Amino acid sequence: MSQSRRGRPRSAAVHEAILDATRSLLVEAGYRGVSMDKVAAIAGVAVQSVYRRWPSKAPLVTEAVMRAYDQTDFTLPDTGDTVEDLRTWMRAYAEVGSTAENVALVRSLAAAAAEDLSDRDTLYRQLTSRFHDAVSDRLRVGISKGQIRRDADVEAAADALIGATLYRTLSVTASAEETTERYYGLIDTVMRGISTGK
Repeated sequence: MSQSRRGRPRSAAVHEAILDATRSLLVEAGYRGVSMDKVAAIAGVAVQSVYRRWPSKAPLVTEAVMRAYDQTDFTLPDTGDTVEDLRTWMRAYAEVGSTAENVALVRSLAAAAAEDLSDRDTLYRQLTSRFHDAVSDRLRVGISKGQIRRDADVEAAADALIGATLYRTLSVTASAEETTERYYGLIDTVMRGISTGK
C-alpha cells in the first residue's frame, strides 16, 4: 500500500476532528469565541492543519455547521391535510430548533454568512433552499388537493414560513412549546391568505 493511501484515513480523521472541535466551541462560546488556534487545540492538531483546509474562520464554521445537518430529512409528513402537514413539521422543527446546541449552530452559521458572501450562497444552496423547497412542494400538493387556491403564490408563502422560523431562531430564546404556538399562529395567518376553505 502506498504512503498516500496510508495517509488518507489520518487526513480524514483530522478533518473530522477539526469540524467536531469547531462545533463544540460554537456551542460553548458562540461564533466570536471561535479562533483557529482554539479549534486546533481542542482537536489536538497543529494550527497549520486547520489553515491548510480552511483559509479563515468563516468557511470553517460554515462547513462544520452544514455537516451537522447533512442527514436532516426536510420532507414534510403527509397527513392528507396541508395545514396539519405544516403543523406537524413545524412542531418537530420547534422541538429540535429550540435546543441550545441548534440555536448556537444556526446563529453561528448566520454570522459566518454575513462575514463571507460565498458562505451566504452556500447557506442558501445547502440548507435554506432545502427548507424552502420542502414547504413549497407541499403547498403545491395542497393546490392539487383543492385545499389551496390555484393562484396562490406558494413561493411567497414558503418565504414567509421559512423566514419567520429563521428570524425566531436568530433573535428569540424560547421553549419548544412557546415556539410551536408561535409557528401555529404563523401557519394559520399564512394559510388564511391562500386557502380555499376546504
